[in-house]
Amino acid sequence: MRPALLCLAFALWPVSALAEEPTVTEARRAQLESLRAQVAGQIQLQAYDLLDELVYGWIEQPVFAQETPVVLADVSVPVGFGSGLQALIENHFASLVVKNPRTRVVLAHCPQCTSVVVHSGAKGTIISRGVDEPEALSTAGALSGSRHALFLDFEVEGAALVLRARITALEPALPIVYAKTLSTSTSSPALLRTADRLKSASEARQEYLDTLQGRSVYLVPIRFGVRSYAPGSGAVMVAPFLWLQAGAEAPLTQARAWTGSLMLGASWMPQLHVGVMVQGRISRLLSGSVTSLTRPDLYGFVGGSVTSIHGLSALVFKDQVPNLEDLAAELLKGQPHALFGAVQLGLELRVKNRIGASVFVESLPAMNTAPSIGRYVDLGPIQVHSLGVEVSFCF
Repeated sequence: MRPALLCLAFALWPVSALAEEPTVTEARRAQLESLRAQVAGQIQLQAYDLLDELVYGWIEQPVFAQETPVVLADVSVPVGFGSGLQALIENHFASLVVKNPRTRVVLAHCPQCTSVVVHSGAKGTIISRGVDEPEALSTAGALSGSRHALFLDFEVEGAALVLRARITALEPALPIVYAKTLSTSTSSPALLRTADRLKSASEARQEYLDTLQGRSVYLVPIRFGVRSYAPGSGAVMVAPFLWLQAGAEAPLTQARAWTGSLMLGASWMPQLHVGVMVQGRISRLLSGSVTSLTRPDLYGFVGGSVTSIHGLSALVFKDQVPNLEDLAAELLKGQPHALFGAVQLGLELRVKNRIGASVFVESLPAMNTAPSIGRYVDLGPIQVHSLGVEVSFCF
């Protein structure tokens, strides 16, 4: 019985393999198309980068002394990318030339320059493109006022994308009046410069570095916050405290994965209290390894503070529930005063390192015996006496 089952399994195995083969082939084809799209997108951006560098060179050192019509004769792209990439390159180059008139290059339209023409003469009949046969163009009067043709050739050589640009005069000898070769590594990210404000590659990289460094210098955060204390066993409840804080924040790493801040805060409630707070925080980036320019950043932080309260509100931070006699006695002595420390743990969501919103819990170790201060969470050594929210503006 067992040999028969083995024979049946071997007989059915090729059928199942053939049934799975189309699925595997389709998956491989989809994977190859995805990889091809990624490579094509990267080459397109690198081609744009080379064109930006070419036109920037024309701005710094114009090829012509005055505005000169030039025909875009030919754009060649690496094999396998077709006319789609060619059209994108042509459009980008035209946009660069139009937005940068200081190049002194004026693109001219000449249909017969790029089409196939037939020229018969004493030496025979020649079939070629118009730009390759200037005599035929001049005879047909199809130069459209342009006496120069531009050729843009893109090639992939190893890990480099190479642009060879040349401008030829439309004369029988086709002399080259300008030639330039530029290359860039296909593995390096493109600079993505704007067409109307071209910069050199070194300037664009320096601007990028300056942006990163500008996000890493000292910041001045201003925070508006409110703290709500848990109700205790006493008959007197603590009203929420409003705080305004300002100070300095510094990065502890270049990527702002760790930051530290020192803040000075003030709270005021008419006829109730005047409060002063000194707070320090250490923050850790949770949403990545470096801060982002395009999406919000999430930080976790731990901090400590020392708070001084002057006024009637300070009585709720005492070890006894205040009554009328206590109030009278405290008023005779002067302004009631309370001084205590606190530990904070929270999360902050910051947008472009300029605007932030945070929530936190706070533990007041010295308030464990204060009847007016309760606990939101009581885990023995870990007790949460207050909750807070803040909105920050960084300058």
